[in-house]
Amino acid sequence: MTAPHPAPVVIRLEPPLAHVTLTDAAHGNRITPGARTALPAALAEAAADPGTRVIVLSGLPDIFCSGGTREDLTADGEARTPAGWDFVRAAADCPLPVVAAAQGHAIGGGLLLALYADAVVLSDHSSYSANFLTYGFTPCLGATHLLPAVLGQALGTEMLYTGRPYRGRELAARGAAVNIVAHDKVPSRADALAQRIAQAPRTTLRLLKQELATPARDLALAALERELPHHIATLGAPEARRRIGTLYPST
Repeated sequence: MTAPHPAPVVIRLEPPLAHVTLTDAAHGNRITPGARTALPAALAEAAADPGTRVIVLSGLPDIFCSGGTREDLTADGEARTPAGWDFVRAAADCPLPVVAAAQGHAIGGGLLLALYADAVVLSDHSSYSANFLTYGFTPCLGATHLLPAVLGQALGTEMLYTGRPYRGRELAARGAAVNIVAHDKVPSRADALAQRIAQAPRTTLRLLKQELATPARDLALAALERELPHHIATLGAPEARRRIGTLYPST
């Protein structure tokens, strides 16, 4: 059964699973204003269906999510406060478990979106990067907590400092604590993992999600509070503005 939902997100209900897919190819699955509204709403809609126990969150085969827009990064004043918080936290804030099937590239806030899920499946072929420093500004959206916590302290810290893309196979070789499989196996591995989780009753899964999500959210919020002043200051600096203007994709 398919439930219609406005682009850039599509919902497919296949109890006990629900599939929520980012499909905005025209904008490279960026965190546009439409996506910021549509994704949390789609996850809430999928979770509200009584047949759903686990949600699989995916993107396009070549791009899971490519992060924020140039417009957000170049906004003035208080508008620089991270508009993507509700978006990147959407899987974590969903009342039911979410498995991220990040088959395509995941960049910046797009990588955070995947890592905030309850379980993560990456492709050995695709690129994953926390590229904030590449553009001259410090990370935000809880990144300084999330990457070391999920991928491992040394690897997550290195990814934040270098800003470079890492292929999934390199992350696997470095011991990243997520599922990393052959590119074409990502959807099936994510579905198999979700099906295994879905063997538990819906109420039990919801209660466990509450227990696990509460302390994790506190840590993410504490990181965001530390990050935000530095993020705003460096994002508005001339060097960051220059780099964003010359390096950041306009799509």
